[in-house]
Amino acid sequence: MSPERLILTIAAAFFLGGMVHAAVALRRGAYRHSWTSMALMGPGFICQCLFLSWRGQEIGRCPLTNPFELLTFTAWSMALFYFVVGTTYRLSLMGVFTAPLAFVLQATALTKPLPAVPVRTAPAFWTEMHASLALLAYGAFALACVAGIMFLVQDRLLKKHTYTGLMRALPPVHYLSRAIRRLIIAGTLILSAGIVCAYQMKELPPMTKLIFVWVIWALYASMLIYEFRRGMSARRAAYAAAAAFFLPVVSLWFVVRR
Repeated sequence: MSPERLILTIAAAFFLGGMVHAAVALRRGAYRHSWTSMALMGPGFICQCLFLSWRGQEIGRCPLTNPFELLTFTAWSMALFYFVVGTTYRLSLMGVFTAPLAFVLQATALTKPLPAVPVRTAPAFWTEMHASLALLAYGAFALACVAGIMFLVQDRLLKKHTYTGLMRALPPVHYLSRAIRRLIIAGTLILSAGIVCAYQMKELPPMTKLIFVWVIWALYASMLIYEFRRGMSARRAAYAAAAAFFLPVVSLWFVVRR
């Protein structure tokens, strides 16, 4: 096994470990807001940082040249936003919901071949900026989806008056609602910058990919416009954030499949 695959296998193992630890603790009703999930996911994130750094130095550009790198970068961007949002809003339990998705993305990447180091070419600045910003935006949208699911789970438990270990561990709904809105805003702004970069390229991306990006941008932008003009309840925002991420997933699948 190559060093690159080994370090990402370790990353996937840490994500899986964080998910299993939190799930077992919740089942026993012993979960508390702590740094345990972050402590388990942290080494996985560091391993991803090392891979992206190594690969970037090898190929002399941002490592977004094949499905293996794209999936790893997406998982990394989601973990990055998790650490930012989780510490800001005291959402340590978000690791329970984030770790499975990060694990699936990283494990899927490991099933793809890692091409040999290509011949170095001059990096295309706008192309790399477009791709990296788009995937960073997907990371923000993924975390908005996770926060939306957490909100809906807690909302359902509250309606049923079910006070389980999960209910006691979930963060307050106002934290989740705020995180959802700010993640959607951040993702939309980052994706907007990525679209601007696309139109600075010497050759535009394939039309199908460009249409996907515009449709995703329009979907999230319309959510923000609706929120600004008419106001959106926290429950609707949670449903929208959870459902809307289906489109970035389809887009990513299409790019990886090609």
